[in-house]
Amino acid sequence: MARCPFPRRAIHLDCHTLPGIHDAGKEFDAEAFAATLQAAHVEYITVFARCNLGFAYYPTRVGIPYPGLKADLLGGMVKACHKRGIAVAAYFNAGLDHEHAQLHRDWVKLNKDGQVYEMRKDAAPRGSFFRKMCLNTPYGRHLLDMAGEVLDRYPVDGLFFDCFTMSPCYGEECLQGMKTAGLDFRDEAQAKAYTWQVTEAFTRSVQAEIRKRRRDIYLYFNGLPYAFEPTHCELEILPTGGWGYDLLPAFVRYARTLKKPLFMMTGRFHKSWGDFGGLRPEASLQFDCFNAIANGATCSVGDHLHPRGRLDPRVYERIGRVFARTRALDPWADGAAAQAEVAVLSPKTSGWPAGPKSMDEATAFGLYGAARMLMELKVQFDVVDGIRDLSAYRVLVLPDAVALDQALAGRVRQHLARGGSLISSGSSGLDPEGKAFALREWGLACDGPESWTPMFLRADRAVQRGVSDRVITIYQPGLAVRPLKGTRVLARLVQPYFNKGAWDGRHEYVYVPPDRDAGRPALARRGNVFHFSFPVFGGYFNDGVVEFKYLVRNCLDQVLPDPMVKAGALPSYAQVTVTGQGRRRRMVHVLSYVPEMRGRKQIIEEPIGLRDAAVALRRDTLPRVRRVYLVPSKAELPFREADGYVHVTVPAVDGYQMVVFEA
Repeated sequence: MARCPFPRRAIHLDCHTLPGIHDAGKEFDAEAFAATLQAAHVEYITVFARCNLGFAYYPTRVGIPYPGLKADLLGGMVKACHKRGIAVAAYFNAGLDHEHAQLHRDWVKLNKDGQVYEMRKDAAPRGSFFRKMCLNTPYGRHLLDMAGEVLDRYPVDGLFFDCFTMSPCYGEECLQGMKTAGLDFRDEAQAKAYTWQVTEAFTRSVQAEIRKRRRDIYLYFNGLPYAFEPTHCELEILPTGGWGYDLLPAFVRYARTLKKPLFMMTGRFHKSWGDFGGLRPEASLQFDCFNAIANGATCSVGDHLHPRGRLDPRVYERIGRVFARTRALDPWADGAAAQAEVAVLSPKTSGWPAGPKSMDEATAFGLYGAARMLMELKVQFDVVDGIRDLSAYRVLVLPDAVALDQALAGRVRQHLARGGSLISSGSSGLDPEGKAFALREWGLACDGPESWTPMFLRADRAVQRGVSDRVITIYQPGLAVRPLKGTRVLARLVQPYFNKGAWDGRHEYVYVPPDRDAGRPALARRGNVFHFSFPVFGGYFNDGVVEFKYLVRNCLDQVLPDPMVKAGALPSYAQVTVTGQGRRRRMVHVLSYVPEMRGRKQIIEEPIGLRDAAVALRRDTLPRVRRVYLVPSKAELPFREADGYVHVTVPAVDGYQMVVFEA
């Protein structure tokens, strides 16, 4: 059986059922289940073969069926969905299995303190716990046997394995394995390397089990690096479920560079997984799905099946209305690829989706701040790990804490030699030892960490558009750098009278005014390299200093005077992205939504309407433009060509509008 075309509208259906549900599956009706999905325009659904409690939802001979469950939920779902042309993937939790953890304590990961429980102190009433399973024990074979059993019994279109973690195991099997491999278990880095070897071997075994039985199905290992995934990526980022709205801009702009089919997985929940009664506002779901399409991805919405087995009709009415709007965009979304001319370089993204856990705070905040800032500036950018070709990008951005080893320094030098430009900040550009800049192209000497806090800056006229000529506070300390001959200072540092928080035995120095010129640059330029001595991107993320964004914009204006899109009259919260189908069609996507803090929760309740939105696409992005129109209405827009751009005015944007430019 050939793999089905990559789905455009998917549901990820959780079903993690604790013991004690006396009527599990009682209301399950396979035909009604599939009909509900079909009415909501769903093309693909991930359903549960086995949950994180370790219970199976089909008559397994390998695992443990949910106690008292009479129906074959998995089998009924597969059969009924296939009748309606809906593809089905089977879900297995690989990292967690509470039932088998109780029966086989030797299958559980042992941490370095000899514990199998990981307690969450923030959970109530006792602190929820997790016992992580070790794939290096007979548990790994058990999981493979269950997957093989499902493949033998059901014509599923995919397998989804969840909850992989790289936390090392110090059980007997892993200690012996590390010894055999010549690894020192006392070195956490070597222990993690061994865990990766075990995990990678398991994924190869899964693929071997598939090859024995099937030709081509989707396969996903959730939690492992996006670059490692064999068939596609699924970005599990529920903005209201703990991830927030600031992760997605960076994550999707990295994942889309891997040239794999891509789901952006959100959730219908007001909070997170398992919030049965929580349902987000329709506009909130619309934003996530339109945002997926605007970045060349497709839409996946997370839901949780009630244990009785019936989908909530009101949930699927809402999802169906959202999916109906995305379905109308299919002719312009199918096969569309995101377009970019700026790259934010962050090498640690190669390990994503580990996300913030794989990064120190300075690296993570710098990256998220850069993504937010460039998004607000309407810059078309990718996030890259530096492993792949950089030749497609005109500008590289190194946010706050990007060290350059020999290989990465070589790629950056090649970029500059091709005539490319670069904006860096903080300690970015230093060699791995953090003592000096890795390339002479920076034109700066490093004198170590900045000793004053806070510092202040005063911008030169060349970068002063939108920036006051008064001093501006720098809240996050950076580097003390000196300009070498030929380097121009574009903003100067002003030092305070004393450091904030200093104590003289009588007074704590809280009120810290600026004093005098520090004799060092806050922003310097050498050729096409701009460097901020302080973490301008992390500073924007943490402190929201709007002048920081304007300073970066003013640098970009000098090296990217003709950006792919001009939409400067739109408000900062409006997002603009570009996708393309072949050489002759470009889609400009305008989104106008604001995640608003309501107390302690970010909410999108309604879109924000825009009127007479002026957008200009650079003329050379496609052959001569013959027509411009709105989607899905196909209403033609008048356009004019001037100054190398095709200019249009969009009469109305009610949250989202796609504008198509065709040659």
